[in-house]
Amino acid sequence: MLTTDEYGEPIVYIKRLAGGRLPEKKSKGAAAWDCYAREGAKVFNGEKYKIPLGFALAMPNGVHATLIPRSSIGLKTDLIMANGQGLIDSDYRGEACAIYRAINLDWDTPSYLPDSDIHEGDRIAQIYFNNPVVLVEVNEFCDEVKDTERGEGGFGSTGK
Repeated sequence: MLTTDEYGEPIVYIKRLAGGRLPEKKSKGAAAWDCYAREGAKVFNGEKYKIPLGFALAMPNGVHATLIPRSSIGLKTDLIMANGQGLIDSDYRGEACAIYRAINLDWDTPSYLPDSDIHEGDRIAQIYFNNPVVLVEVNEFCDEVKDTERGEGGFGSTGK
């Protein structure tokens, strides 16, 4: 399995999951790829939401990805990324997810915040890699990149 392309850029293998969409760069100057919600959520003030993004990654050692909110999320909704950003390590093979919290100080908890609802297919986050990378879509991860000690364990699975 290749780890770099002909120009020496790291290759990141990306597997689309059922109902998911691949991240997309929306302009030539975009630093990050927009990510889409695979599932929607009805949003209530004070609640946290783990939004599946519909893809898994296999990155070579030394490459990691950061999930960050799209700028429009902070302007048009009451959602904030619960941990500020999300880090995806090179050995994680599970579905990428964004974690948001709904916060509106003008409403009681747990008031329903319809303007902040997350719908399937919404551009909900951006993914940024620490190096320029080439994304290569695969149907399955081959044995060379599939098995890591961590595997699909995420969100605190490596201990406290």
